[in-house]
Amino acid sequence: MSALDQPVDSEERPPDPSAFGVYYARLQHQQNMLQDVVRTETYRRAIAANANDFRGKVVLDVGAGTGILSFFAAQAGAGRVYAVEASAMAERAAALAGSPGNAKLARYAPEDASSNGPAKKRGSVVLSTSKLSADAAWDALDPAARIHIVKGKVEDVTIPEHVDVIVSEPLGFLLVHERMLEAFVAARDRFLRPDGLMMPSRGTILVQPITDGQLWQEQEAKATFWRATDFYGVDLSALHEAALDEYFSQAVVGYFPPEITVSDDKASHEFDFGVCSAADLRNFTVPFRFAVTKTAIVHGFGCWFDTHFDGTTERVVLSTSPSRPGTHWYQSRLLLRTPLAANPGQVLTGSMVFEANDRLSYDIHITVRIEGTDVETKQCIRLDDQMYHYLSPSQLPT
Repeated sequence: MSALDQPVDSEERPPDPSAFGVYYARLQHQQNMLQDVVRTETYRRAIAANANDFRGKVVLDVGAGTGILSFFAAQAGAGRVYAVEASAMAERAAALAGSPGNAKLARYAPEDASSNGPAKKRGSVVLSTSKLSADAAWDALDPAARIHIVKGKVEDVTIPEHVDVIVSEPLGFLLVHERMLEAFVAARDRFLRPDGLMMPSRGTILVQPITDGQLWQEQEAKATFWRATDFYGVDLSALHEAALDEYFSQAVVGYFPPEITVSDDKASHEFDFGVCSAADLRNFTVPFRFAVTKTAIVHGFGCWFDTHFDGTTERVVLSTSPSRPGTHWYQSRLLLRTPLAANPGQVLTGSMVFEANDRLSYDIHITVRIEGTDVETKQCIRLDDQMYHYLSPSQLPT
């Protein structure tokens, strides 16, 4: 059995993503992502501006959804595209690929569909193949199809050849939520040629300390209910501390204004998707050192991510920074139940330790101290437990 046929070992894969499979099988959620102009236009530009990386190449689209990235690859001249989608959205993608309105992208012209052999000519494009799968199903490969929809998890499916490019949108809140990046690198290990291209190529988590008393007080106030000593004759107050722990362990998802940051320094952690392993993604640490620039109560950290598309013609960046146009990923705020008072010139040091959990997300263990003092606080954040604090960028306080 070749590497192309061999599924990923059970210890090398994330937990069953069936819950997200139900979510992403709904057109309303696909629409939400497609209508994110920053997301969709950046991916389109990254592919179109690097058409030389796609022209005549074999492309794999991981977690294809509706297949939009597959269509972008076809627009850039891809020779063949395998769109792998685990959810029922695969049937919707197949409907789009089979639509007469998309025939020029999803299918070859009739005169180009009869070529065969290890090097298959499509008009002026010659496609090379390597290590054809022994899977008999691929013997009946539709010779007229440019885009092939493959239903299943990329860790399990087979495709008949190695690919030149892998495209995917495996990004969650704070880059790593949903643990889809593990499937992205699993696809790389199974199907990408040694000199192949990953799009996106790199992802970076960025962190700054923030002051946000209003948000902190909102979270604290939610636990007030559990201080009741006579709730229909029942004393609930024994759970007040647990309620505070729970509310402050939530990741707050929403936009925040850059003005609430209390340092010009940023901590970062970068993944190179061309070389990083699943183990690198599951457990990692973001150390930080922030010089405080204003007198403030440090209530937590503002976090976001950037992704980089390193094409041979143009390098394109998709940023979810608070200083950039908004996206459906927003930003994330991680609050400290015990905040710190800091003054200009003081330095905050510490780390965020990310540990993958079985809920397709991460537990984040934060330790922060004021350098040169014995002042220290710790906080655990459950990234899968999100509190949505939506404000559009135009609604943010100035």
